[in-house]
Amino acid sequence: MDPINNTAPAVSPDRLRPLKWNELVRRGDFVEDGRDGFELWDGPGGFRAASFVKQIYRLGRRPAGGAKVV
Repeated sequence: MDPINNTAPAVSPDRLRPLKWNELVRRGDFVEDGRDGFELWDGPGGFRAASFVKQIYRLGRRPAGGAKVV
């Protein structure tokens, strides 16, 4: 990300969750910026999170795992 045009919103790490290995990365996800913070991923989307070197994060909760809670 361009350090001059840093438009990433301030995000608290406790609001982010790591993507599972098989989730697809999309714009709006976050990566660690190497300075104890996060930056918006603005690269191509559509690939699995496991194929990226750095951990990818997303706002919100993890998607349902298929098991229903009754």
